Amino acid sequence: MSKAVATVDLSNTTAAYHAAATVAPAGKLLHISGQPGSTKDGNVPNDYESQIHLALLNLRKIIIAAGASVKDIVKLNVFIVDYDSTSPKHRRHIQKFLAGHRPAMTLVPVPKLAVASWLFEVDAVVAVPEAPAPVVLPAAQETADVIIIGAGLAGLSAAHDVIKAGLTCIVLEARDRVGGKTWSQPSANGGVIDLGAAWINDVSQSKMYALAKRYGAELIEQNTEGNVVLQDFDGKCTPFAYGDLPSFDSLTRKHLAEIRDMVEADCQAVDTWRPKDTSLDSLTFEAYLRSRGASEIALATGAVWTRAMLGKDPKDLSALYFLNYCKSGGGLLAMRSDRKGGGQHLRVRQGTQMFSIGLASSLPEGVVRLNSPVQAVVQDGTHSVKVQAGAVYAARKVITTVPGPVWADSLSYGYYTKAMMEFRTPFWVERGFCGLAQSFVGPASVIRDTCSPADSKYVLTCFMSGDAGAAWGALPDRERELKLIEQLGTLFGADNLESQFVELTTYEWVKDEFAGWGCPCTSLPPGVLDTLGGDGLRESCGNLHFAGTETAGEWKGYMEGAVRSGERAAAEVVKGLNAGVVSRLCGHRDKQAAPNGAQNSEADCWPTADQDSAARLTPSLLLPICRHWASLAVGFPSQRSPDKRRSNPPALDSLGGSRVPSSAPPGQPPPHCRARRQMQSPALPLDCVMASAEGRDRIAFESLESFWSLGFEVEQELAMRGSRSGPPPL
Repeated sequence: MSKAVATVDLSNTTAAYHAAATVAPAGKLLHISGQPGSTKDGNVPNDYESQIHLALLNLRKIIIAAGASVKDIVKLNVFIVDYDSTSPKHRRHIQKFLAGHRPAMTLVPVPKLAVASWLFEVDAVVAVPEAPAPVVLPAAQETADVIIIGAGLAGLSAAHDVIKAGLTCIVLEARDRVGGKTWSQPSANGGVIDLGAAWINDVSQSKMYALAKRYGAELIEQNTEGNVVLQDFDGKCTPFAYGDLPSFDSLTRKHLAEIRDMVEADCQAVDTWRPKDTSLDSLTFEAYLRSRGASEIALATGAVWTRAMLGKDPKDLSALYFLNYCKSGGGLLAMRSDRKGGGQHLRVRQGTQMFSIGLASSLPEGVVRLNSPVQAVVQDGTHSVKVQAGAVYAARKVITTVPGPVWADSLSYGYYTKAMMEFRTPFWVERGFCGLAQSFVGPASVIRDTCSPADSKYVLTCFMSGDAGAAWGALPDRERELKLIEQLGTLFGADNLESQFVELTTYEWVKDEFAGWGCPCTSLPPGVLDTLGGDGLRESCGNLHFAGTETAGEWKGYMEGAVRSGERAAAEVVKGLNAGVVSRLCGHRDKQAAPNGAQNSEADCWPTADQDSAARLTPSLLLPICRHWASLAVGFPSQRSPDKRRSNPPALDSLGGSRVPSSAPPGQPPPHCRARRQMQSPALPLDCVMASAEGRDRIAFESLESFWSLGFEVEQELAMRGSRSGPPPL
């Protein structure tokens, strides 16, 4: 709840997601007109849920542009055409939008709105807070050419290339280990469990396959021998051959094939790097499927796809984003395949964290600093960027790989947890199954065989995702086990399965602040990708560059995408710093004449640091830039206990590959990842700052959403400068 907005409740309203009334102090009140569910081009989709997403996005944009945030909403009015109280489609979306904030709210059912195609409209009154005080960092205690935030595959790949180019760098990692979302833990009874990313292939994932060869990974081919099983709406289970369609009637099978092939064709038509299609981005993936005539079975199949790949239900995803996500991995069919060239073809016996450990070990001593969460990044008018992580560091360039939501909930993770169920024998193989299963009812949406026969370790990995997964995640530990034992017994026709059960191992990435509160990859609702302009997720902001699997063009959401994104960011930084040397030799802005009277080109001289600052941003770049800065919040928790800060983090003495705290018995994983144990990570506030080239117009922000006031401030400044001479060219 915002400090500026207090709630007034009655005895029967305290449990509601909105308050009976709110109180805000006298000050600036923002009155927002009704916002319909339309795109920036005026396109209005035909379904309620797509319109709800777009209307809330439009409302959020206005709130942020005024220097406020969703938590500053005092009153919310919602107008719904032909409202059905038995199916309140708006409720879950507004609850996510409010994210725990409880303004006063009125729902008004109406027969129609001002435009015949409008089904949903929302307006609000917002208490605009005072601008926060600026944050000023002290003098730097250590400098490097490049600072990299995050020691996962993206950050370590970037560090490798930066050092290879002859530059110095420091890698700041918040955790006590390297690897990010690759986290491999030895099991008490042998073998290794991958709590995070697990699969590569040797065809289209050249970066990861090269690392596998470099570090001697023992690869396990995913089992596709035997039948797959589908659990239908009524819980009935039907086996079918791997690669075939489920055993429905011939018309249903034909329809499923047509829908699958249509999605494949549409994703292949989307641009990998700069997806642009307003009509597709205005729709949820569910609305897109319905508009193509998808049956309920086809819709349920689509839900299995989105849950397994992104942890989201189709009604929460932009159709354009999902199609682009599939395209990044070669298409829907390739990304979902377990066979050669597919997204889930090969696993690593030693665990995938070995790649991060290998990369970190190849870096010079002292480059990687563990236990160094970043609290602030300051980009000012000098030639450096300051980063505070206990100590204060300065660099000419910063690469951040920190994943996280943009516009608070616009770019967000779904519920996505891997639940590894270990058994004494591979009972499913004995019954003629390959271990792959999919379910329309859950709790697990998709199950895969992740055995390591050489270690006598027999595991079924259950992907708990979407709404069904979230409901499972809310259960007590023992009930979670029983639910999965029951489902697996039903799927594979096994009685008395509890006698075969060894243990459940899981880790809830949605509770991990340093992972961005989710895994494997962030995703977007309707309207955002088209607004960002396709490439906005990757665009640098002055001397701040961005990596991470969600910024990848190829194999987004996979380890391959993380490595490629790190290499791309490193190439940007190396090019910029090398060009900066050329620029200084050319005399910066006062270009010296080239030999023999030749003309210098723009490429001959790199912009100086003040030209590369926030002050030279054009309004068209504000959204992607604010997205980048907002995403840093997840990795920059403020440390509330000053005595716990480490002003001089020690050089890397352990990479955290199999570290076991003293509280854990020998040979067992640490307490926070033992069977039936999940880490609880509290949400912590953020203090960050960005400043303009001349050192004025400094803007501080304390939360993800308050940073969006930057868009309004910079746009005003640019308008003023444009009347004089216009902003510097990019």
